[in-house]
Amino acid sequence: MKFLRFPWLVQDYIQKFMEPTELLFLSFCSLRCRNLVSQMHHTPTYSVFGLEEPGKMSYALVKDLKRNDTTMLTWTWKSQIGGRVREERSWLKSKDIDFPCKIIFEPDSTALLWCPSENQLSRKRFATALHSHMCEVFRVEPEMQFKLFLDYMDELPYTNTVRDVALFDTSVNSNVVDEFLERFQVTRVLFSKTMRANNPLKNSNRLNNLNNLFFCSAPWLNGSKLLRWNFENLVVYDTGLMEHDLINFVNVWLNGNNTKLQTFIQLGIARLNNVAVVDHFELEPWNSEVDQLEYKLPVRDYCEYLLAELNETTMERTGVLVRQSDGLRAVLRASIRFFHFHVNENMVCTFVMCKPTPKALRKG
Repeated sequence: MKFLRFPWLVQDYIQKFMEPTELLFLSFCSLRCRNLVSQMHHTPTYSVFGLEEPGKMSYALVKDLKRNDTTMLTWTWKSQIGGRVREERSWLKSKDIDFPCKIIFEPDSTALLWCPSENQLSRKRFATALHSHMCEVFRVEPEMQFKLFLDYMDELPYTNTVRDVALFDTSVNSNVVDEFLERFQVTRVLFSKTMRANNPLKNSNRLNNLNNLFFCSAPWLNGSKLLRWNFENLVVYDTGLMEHDLINFVNVWLNGNNTKLQTFIQLGIARLNNVAVVDHFELEPWNSEVDQLEYKLPVRDYCEYLLAELNETTMERTGVLVRQSDGLRAVLRASIRFFHFHVNENMVCTFVMCKPTPKALRKG
């Protein structure tokens, strides 16, 4: 390879203008190329493993804190393309990756691998080895993010360090959901995109172990479930909560010692009198300079459009609750569409209720 004959400074300069996918395949060329790519300055980042249909997987990198992803590789375990067999194949080799495949580069520089093996064990090994390669060469954090249908859970790579999970519509039951959450030790973020009424999360016993929950729909969520969960942040569309559930939620915080709760956002139909809920409490005047509305990273990541919409909304009621036991201050705000509860000082807690809008929750 003539590239390897150039001086190191020239090689490094050329790599700076290469796409991530090009660098990935350069690292597959040889052990020397692998070491060359690994010597570059790679900003530590996270990866997203996608499994949205059987036999087709993808691997992407999170480019920035706004969760803009760059898909580096998509692979499918089929020996035919467009109904005919491709005879010409490349050989993909690395430390733990060694198999024949057909490599096709899409117009957006995404690499598509057509792999002949349909053995499930091979699929799992390849995904695991690919992630290991990315961690060693590109400084990718070991914690993976999953975006998948749980129907294909057995296709997932071998790992017990999962950072975030985005779930699509699924036909599995709550036992499978709990098995998945336990097997992969999911604790940071669960983002459910399912809109089905018969959601397997309804009867899950492990949601109380998750710190950040984001649901596109949860009509099964009632007051008793809400109080059992020990979350930091919860954002949800269209629940079964009523006015007395919201009042009870605030009272439990006001009379308790919960310092973990940071954010609770509900988006639902305008059937609740949010203003009446806030009027139930005696509030101090709100000074936005003193009690600033700041949100932790998971909420900013997943609810960018919602927070922008919330900031543009004129509230009919706004005030501050002070918890006597420790002095924590909670901002309450309400309009026809929103109910907002936000704790300041050392911890931040937010509860919001509004009508759903197309961009309120960021698309995963």
